[in-house]
Amino acid sequence: MPEIRRDPISGEWISLSGDRQTRPLTVSGHLLACPFCPGPTTEVGLHAFQTAVFDNRFPAFDRPGASEIVVYSPDHWADLSTLSRDHLGAVWSAWHHRTQALGGRPDVAQVFIFENRGTKVGASIAHPHGQIYGYPFVPPRMQREGETWPDPCPLCRDDSPKLVERTLLATPDWRLVAPWAARMPFQLTLYPRAHHSDITTVDYQSGRDAMGILQVVYALYDRWFGHKTALVMALYQAPSHLFGRERYHLRFDCLPIERGPEKIKYLAGSELAMGAFVGDMLPEQVAASLRPLMQTAKGEL
Repeated sequence: MPEIRRDPISGEWISLSGDRQTRPLTVSGHLLACPFCPGPTTEVGLHAFQTAVFDNRFPAFDRPGASEIVVYSPDHWADLSTLSRDHLGAVWSAWHHRTQALGGRPDVAQVFIFENRGTKVGASIAHPHGQIYGYPFVPPRMQREGETWPDPCPLCRDDSPKLVERTLLATPDWRLVAPWAARMPFQLTLYPRAHHSDITTVDYQSGRDAMGILQVVYALYDRWFGHKTALVMALYQAPSHLFGRERYHLRFDCLPIERGPEKIKYLAGSELAMGAFVGDMLPEQVAASLRPLMQTAKGEL
């Protein structure tokens, strides 16, 4: 059973679980051993599904809190870069529904949707999937952002520094940029141009459009790096019950761990010990590097 402990020095909450070392490992992609493929003894069973959501048997949090798995498709090889547009809409609907359900629970302070794509960022199951954490506390980063979110909202106004140079795609509803102060070298941020604190107020069509842009981003990375890119996709949205949560502006961050072909961005002393990131590239350089590929990829939206 997970145990939540508070660091007496920093005040940060940490979830600890000795059971997580026994999680199944199927990074080889062997279908017969996959717990997320349809089968009589697997997590998803034999019932037909498009996208499945279920409790994680090796949770980071148990009540209070929640840990859920989102299996995007019964197809063992289908990830967000290959799903059809309608199927992407089903994934969006699952995220929307679970944000609404978990966010309404008194024991959930923060709903966090994310994907670890690839073994290099900790994916232990080869079958493409994401996760949803219902933190029973507000994580440190969200606590800081909630307390310091500027007014007026920096994502609502279009005069942030060098925005045009950093923009890869702008649609009527969404903007994709290399963020001004990126933590990882090839980090990209996708956010709605209208102010939304969480995804429950984003309509289905706009949400499906966002999924289509994320799909292009995944494909863009894969083309740039020349292989399936290991990355973390994170959806930041307002804490569930924090006062003033309506000021927060949701966003997706895509965080590849590579800084170039076969060059890993390792988190070392400053990042791991102090939480102070040291970047290897300017976001304007990242945008300029990816923009030629983006011109081709836009045709896939």
